[in-house]
Amino acid sequence: MGLKNQKHRLKGFGKKLFSKYFGFETGIDIANDVAVLYRRNVVIKNIVFISNLLYSLVFFILGFSVANPTTDWIFAIAALPITYTVGRLQSKLIDLDHNDLTKQQIAMYVSSFWIFISAVMVYIRVYAVGQNAPFETASYVLIFYALVQISLYQDKRLLSNSFVSLVGFVTLIHISITYNFFNLGLTWQEFLSTIFTDPVLAIQVADLALRTVIFILFYLINYIIVSIGQSIQEERKKELNKRREVQMDFTHIVRSLFNVVFQSASTILNERHAYNVASVASKIATFYHLDEQDKIELEKYALIHLRFDEIKDLMIETDSYNEHTYEVLKEKTDLGAKIGKRIQLAQKSNDIIRAHYEGSADEAFAQQMNKIQFEIPNQIILLADCYVSLRSLSTYYHPNSHPQTMDLFKKQLTPYFDYSLRETFFKYNTEIDQLYHDL
Repeated sequence: MGLKNQKHRLKGFGKKLFSKYFGFETGIDIANDVAVLYRRNVVIKNIVFISNLLYSLVFFILGFSVANPTTDWIFAIAALPITYTVGRLQSKLIDLDHNDLTKQQIAMYVSSFWIFISAVMVYIRVYAVGQNAPFETASYVLIFYALVQISLYQDKRLLSNSFVSLVGFVTLIHISITYNFFNLGLTWQEFLSTIFTDPVLAIQVADLALRTVIFILFYLINYIIVSIGQSIQEERKKELNKRREVQMDFTHIVRSLFNVVFQSASTILNERHAYNVASVASKIATFYHLDEQDKIELEKYALIHLRFDEIKDLMIETDSYNEHTYEVLKEKTDLGAKIGKRIQLAQKSNDIIRAHYEGSADEAFAQQMNKIQFEIPNQIILLADCYVSLRSLSTYYHPNSHPQTMDLFKKQLTPYFDYSLRETFFKYNTEIDQLYHDL
């Protein structure tokens, strides 16, 4: 069991670490284009950093595998400060202004250029200059890898421009270095005619054409994926903006309703009355032997409506929505729901007492009241509220003595409470009376 929990914690830590450095939507508002681009710049900067370390590792490996390793060791050592410098430059460009679209776009193009140029330079260094033929395929794959990195920006224009540049540079490299066509000493006319007579040249040209076709197909697949990603992102933004509009309208309505409730419930929100009710409810819960955890929750619930100031203004004025924003809004709405239920319970106490004083309480009224928050902890609070209310001064009755209050409970209010609860209340009524005098 302990090993399982340790694996679970380790897995959770790995997810958090990955989300922090490589999560494209971590801590941002996806409807904010600048925030989205900023986060993509940060994540791709981290990917570029790892790629640069990979390139340095490649040079180190080559230093052990070539006949003249001195040059490769120089490249390997020089690659480290270059990696650090590029990383620092990217960080400075990205952090110039998180909320400026132009500056984030500049950082995007600089990162894309480095991705492009580093892959091409590694290919040239490994194959063309180093003449390490066994590594040609691996280094050539890096050019495809560069296109994938650039596609992570989900920008069709950037991807198209990068593809054109890459295919142009790579074709030039193949012509001038990989196959060394310029050293043949042929004119274009002679070169084209020789293709059909020289089998070696024909194979090389066919290989170049095949590489180009495969690269174009790879680009088209990436372009389709980026197009789909952009379309999905736009739809998500539209849907999110619609939801926010509905949320804002609904929040305005809820805020107005809460304000009306608070204004009309001044007696219910009386702090002294609330604390008296909470004290009596806690004592009854003790006599009733309510579970300790339920008793703690009962004490919190008995006073929760006094926190109405925390939700008077449900509106959150912000231009950027993130997980924290929604968490704050969720906390407010959850608290508002609990306060609303607590006010309903207090109103139930007022309705019961008023109905019996006015003589309008009947069986149908009792059945209707018993449908409202009939759980035992809520009944305890209701019982305490009715007792404290009857002992207090009201606009439609004078304060009752303890015997008068108990007589009213026994003759008229028993239908509203669980049998065992009211029997506990009657049994310990003397202690409850003493508690009320001590408040």
